[in-house]
Amino acid sequence: MQVVQQSEAMMPVGPAGHDPAGGPLRTCLASGQTRPPHEMIRFVVGPDGRVVPDLARKLPGRGLWVTATREAVERSIARKAFARGARRAVGVDADLPQRIEGLLRARALEALALARRAGAAVNGFAKVEERLRSGRLGLVVCAEEAHASDSRGKVAGRGAPVMDFVDAASLGRVFGRDDATYIGIVSGPLAGRVAAEIGRWAAYRAPAGQAMGM
Repeated sequence: MQVVQQSEAMMPVGPAGHDPAGGPLRTCLASGQTRPPHEMIRFVVGPDGRVVPDLARKLPGRGLWVTATREAVERSIARKAFARGARRAVGVDADLPQRIEGLLRARALEALALARRAGAAVNGFAKVEERLRSGRLGLVVCAEEAHASDSRGKVAGRGAPVMDFVDAASLGRVFGRDDATYIGIVSGPLAGRVAAEIGRWAAYRAPAGQAMGM
């Protein structure tokens, strides 16, 4: 998978142990490394004593932080790090790593849907190419089927970052269509939000040892 974008997950860390995008650095339960919050996933222990992912970082309770990769989450489960961080016995669902990937995917699709509802997204190669020529796009999202296609090569290097995401059928549902292979997002905050969410999903799925320098 190719991601051509310096997403929010790659932003520099500020001085004095602070992340300019999100406050103090946090310590990963899996590795013991400190990272800015936007490179991590926050968990809390719910009322039933089970670990709950808090991707929006808004749930009440003591935060348990893990680097935002599947490998780090799986390592935290294997080492019983959630119980150690919570200083109590906790329940961890066996499908937690898979469920987090689904939640990250859903957040990225919702960001695309928000851009569509705001009139900031266009679907279709011709429309994307036209707006690229006029310099109006801040991001191009391609379905995974288009990764090695000639058409994808034509939109790459045209002044807007290009990111590969999910299958064309899933992207099509955002637009109420059977499929969507090329989506353009108009330059602005929504393009940045979509890029950040897709980048977070992609980083989570990256092979062990390749994501975020682990």
